Amino acid sequence: MHWFLIALVAPMLWSAGNHIDKYLLSKYFKGGGVGALVIFSSLGALGFLPIIYFFQHNVFDISMFQRAVIILSGCIYVVDVFLYIKALEYGETSVVVPLFQLLPVFAYVLGFLVLGERIGSIQTLGAVLIIVGAITITIDLKTVGSWLNHRVLLLMTGASFLGAVNNLIFKIIAVETDFLTTSFWEYVGFVIFGTFLFIAVAPWRREFLTVLRVNKIGILSLNGLNEALNIIARFFMNYATLLVPLSMALVVNGFQPFFVFIYGIILTLFFPHIAKESLLKEHLAQKIIAITIIFIGSYFLNS
Repeated sequence: MHWFLIALVAPMLWSAGNHIDKYLLSKYFKGGGVGALVIFSSLGALGFLPIIYFFQHNVFDISMFQRAVIILSGCIYVVDVFLYIKALEYGETSVVVPLFQLLPVFAYVLGFLVLGERIGSIQTLGAVLIIVGAITITIDLKTVGSWLNHRVLLLMTGASFLGAVNNLIFKIIAVETDFLTTSFWEYVGFVIFGTFLFIAVAPWRREFLTVLRVNKIGILSLNGLNEALNIIARFFMNYATLLVPLSMALVVNGFQPFFVFIYGIILTLFFPHIAKESLLKEHLAQKIIAITIIFIGSYFLNS
């Protein structure tokens, strides 16, 4: 399968997860509970460890140093998730998600400095167009100049940088070992850090237990689905980063606002109690223009 199609699976799944995250925050974690949601998210990786081990029995055949590095990378990813979920508290999904397009910018710099990766001028043009399209899709035409919450921008800048670091470490270790083994120890990092947060941060622990006690079936089913989507998305994206330069794979996330928009329309039409997307003509025209830019960028990226 072409690397672009492999990478494209990730934003398709992550976009669905973005809507679930926002719904979880508004329904089960209203008025706080970001920490509890982070604990749910990190501990969700626990169910995937035996699955990976079933297909890859030699996950322990790597050095302690390599294990420690990729576990640390998993911890970094949990902090990344915290910053992203915190941003969702202050901004709408359609504004927060496109700011992840800062991620391939950081990935390009890190890939160049650490791995010596370079991409051609045509691919660079495609990457820039995807980023421009992703940002364009978020702008509120009625409030240009005040459409972006600076707190959201700061949080998403941090999340994007940590995401780039996480993907860089994953690629380095996966090249030295193998994909499934690296995935296994990264998920171990998720679980270890989630467990640490549960034990060390009392308010988050109380929120976690309260939400679990009051909404056990709802939170477990929704969060279970969300984490399954997230883990599978990371699986595809991590694999794509092994096939092409880091920044090229990660820039495909520029399609995430497109899928967020499409899913938003579907939810607005059929499940308005979950999410609502503006269907005004001027907003639809804006989204279509932005999406066209993204698709043109993807054409150049694959040239």
